Amino acid sequence: MSFPQTIMGKYGWEKVTSTTQKQKLGTRMQIGDREFVYAFAGEAITAGLLVMGKAGTAAHQVDLAVNAQSAGDTTITLSGSLTITEDLYKDGWIIFNDVGEEGHMYRVKSNTAVSSATGCVITLDEEDGLATAITASQQVGLYENPYKDVEIHDANDVDHAPLGWSVVDIANDAYGWLCVKGFTTALSDGTPAAGVPLIASNAADGAVEVYDEDGTVNLSPIGYMGPIAGVDGEYALIKANIE
Repeated sequence: MSFPQTIMGKYGWEKVTSTTQKQKLGTRMQIGDREFVYAFAGEAITAGLLVMGKAGTAAHQVDLAVNAQSAGDTTITLSGSLTITEDLYKDGWIIFNDVGEEGHMYRVKSNTAVSSATGCVITLDEEDGLATAITASQQVGLYENPYKDVEIHDANDVDHAPLGWSVVDIANDAYGWLCVKGFTTALSDGTPAAGVPLIASNAADGAVEVYDEDGTVNLSPIGYMGPIAGVDGEYALIKANIE
C-alpha cells in the first residue's frame, strides 16, 4: 500500500473516519488555514478533545544492544533477547540513545517477530540506509508510530506528547483526523480569557486551561483562546498551535 505524505483537502474531509486505513499514519492534510494529521484511535474519542500518544514499552525504548552493521545497510539486528511482535514498530522510529551515533534516528519499514529471543531484524524505510557504520557497542531504542492507538489526554496519567484535537467522534479502532494547526473546538477547563495562551489541563481529561506561569504548572502552550472567554466544561473556539 502506498500513500501520499501530504494532501490538500476540502472542507469536511477532516470529519471522515473509517475502520480501514486510507492514509499513512501521520499523513498531513491542509484545508484552508487548518492543518490535520491522520491517526488511529486506541479508544473511543468524542469531538473537541485534546489527544495524546499511547504509552510506549519502556524495555524497548533505551539501551537495546545491536550487531555491527556497515554504512549504507538498510537493516539493524538486535542482539539482546526480547519479545516483539511482527511489524510492531512499522512506521515508527529507531533511535541511537547512547554510546555512539547518539541522536541519529531512522524510520522503520518493518520488523521481524521474536519471542524471548535474539535476532529481531529492523528494516529501515530509508533507501540510503545507515549514515555511518555501527558496532556492537551502540545502544538503540524503538518507538511505535506516535499516531497509532492515540488516546484522550489524561490529566492524571500523561503517557505521551499532545498530538492534536479530535474534530469528530472517532470510534475505538478507527482512523480519523486530528487538528494540529488553525482554529478548532476544544473542551475548556476554567474560563480562559480571549486570546490567552493555553496548555493541556492538569485536572480535566482532554481539556485545555489557561497557561499560568506560577512555578508549578509551567507547560508549553499548545494553542490560544479565540475571541471570547471560555466557559468551564463547555467547548470553545481556539487556535491550535501544536505544530
